[in-house]
Amino acid sequence: MDDDKRKTIVNEIDVWRRGKLLPEQYCDFLQNLYLDDLNERPKGIVGAAVQKIGQASVKHWLLVFVSFALICIIVLHFSAFPAALQIAITGIVTAAFTGLGAWLREKQPLKGLLWISAAMIFLPVAGLSVLVLQDWDARAGPAVLLGICALVWICCGVLLRLSLLHAAGWVGLVILYGALLSDRLPDPSLLEVQIFWLPAALLFGWLSWFLHVRYKPAGSVFFALALILWFMPEVYSALLDIHPDWIQLQLLCKIAAAGVGLFRLRKQWMEWVA
Repeated sequence: MDDDKRKTIVNEIDVWRRGKLLPEQYCDFLQNLYLDDLNERPKGIVGAAVQKIGQASVKHWLLVFVSFALICIIVLHFSAFPAALQIAITGIVTAAFTGLGAWLREKQPLKGLLWISAAMIFLPVAGLSVLVLQDWDARAGPAVLLGICALVWICCGVLLRLSLLHAAGWVGLVILYGALLSDRLPDPSLLEVQIFWLPAALLFGWLSWFLHVRYKPAGSVFFALALILWFMPEVYSALLDIHPDWIQLQLLCKIAAAGVGLFRLRKQWMEWVA
């Protein structure tokens, strides 16, 4: 029997073992019949990981331990670093994680997405730590951090073709816009609240149509963002308790208008969103 058939049978026996289709001793007996070397027996996840560690070269061991020591030093002394160095470390680590994720994404999509996700989460977490350590959290620091994170998410979402990340960046900008409005205009009228948001909803609806041919993922992202902005006046009013007596009526009118519009134009928007 050639090696390929023998390995296929051994792997099938291992599937029987994990699925409890045969008793353990029967599986051992069958595997012993087809294995020339018992060390070739399939291992579980932990066993496979241990085997890879044991086969690692001295170079790999040194690389892992030096990297681990460097990470520990940075984490332990991060608060003692000057602000410029803290910001630089945050940017370098974010860029490194993103680059590694983009490189792995073609061959190992899941690992690539995990590294990219780690980079996108690391940026606001580390950035918030810098704000707290430098006493910038009471100023405009959080708004600047949110704006930077949103722009990074948008750029990475577009370049890496990750629609969810692209959308998260725009949602971050929407939150930042709402926070700035509430700070600058704390008591707007009903008409002003609508004017704050509806033009942006119409703009992103038009961009959804305009960009879907050139960059198709943007069509669905901007369409979803247009729907969010369409209802943002009511959400904004509810969160800030602005003219609460009118919120329900406005929301019902918006839902009815959106339903009629989406139904009448379903052939158009389904084409650029799908």
